[in-house]
Amino acid sequence: MNTSANGKDSGSTMIRSKSCGFSLIELLAVISITAILISFLIPALAKAREHAQCAVCLSNQRNTGIALRLYIDNHNGVLPSAEPYPGKYGSLKQHWFMNPEFLSYLDIELRRDDDGDLLGPPQSRSVLTCPAHRKPARTRHSPPEYPEKNKGYALSFAANAVLGVSGRGSMPTEYRKEGEFRRPSEAMMFTDANGTLHVPGVVLFEGCPRDNFAFRHNSKANILFLDQHTEKMGKEEIPFFNRFSEKRFGKFWYAKRN
Repeated sequence: MNTSANGKDSGSTMIRSKSCGFSLIELLAVISITAILISFLIPALAKAREHAQCAVCLSNQRNTGIALRLYIDNHNGVLPSAEPYPGKYGSLKQHWFMNPEFLSYLDIELRRDDDGDLLGPPQSRSVLTCPAHRKPARTRHSPPEYPEKNKGYALSFAANAVLGVSGRGSMPTEYRKEGEFRRPSEAMMFTDANGTLHVPGVVLFEGCPRDNFAFRHNSKANILFLDQHTEKMGKEEIPFFNRFSEKRFGKFWYAKRN
């Protein structure tokens, strides 16, 4: 038996020392297994994140639906205008996201300049934005009713231009009433959108506003209907048309007036 000067078994010590380490093969095996696990986890985590973003977006739209309900009830069944015709910020006919009363039901206070004129919603994320919208900050061109100082705000949703005051071609230019629609559960009111420039915050079945739809949630858009319920719809499910026609509007856009 080999013993050291202090009487201990040096051979046993060497064996124990070697058994405490990892061989290169074992280390590579651990690294490979870890890499495989990560390759499975990353897509799962990304999918979970997408689901969470979609859920928050739907929650924001449902809150918008509650605000819509409160506004309608306080205005004898009249819907807020989708956009002005004609008009400037501060007039009764204005974009829905510049309507102080409507936004007050969402606990959102519009920004104002030193003179008290409306500037717009917050430039940071709020209930008006979708977490899946990477850059919700909006800008637009500046015709007279949109001074340069009014350009910045954050917005991820758009209203159906047909359901409020608007001035696009032969679109209705009077306020709509909820009671005019026999099937409000089939008429879109708000949707995921990317509206910028001359058509902020509205969508339509034709023209530039048609391109404002945003399909951010697994190729689908979250949509709030006039009865305040929400659905997810793909581009192929949304009826687009080339010309204004009540007969061709479809229940999605107009829900058939009485």
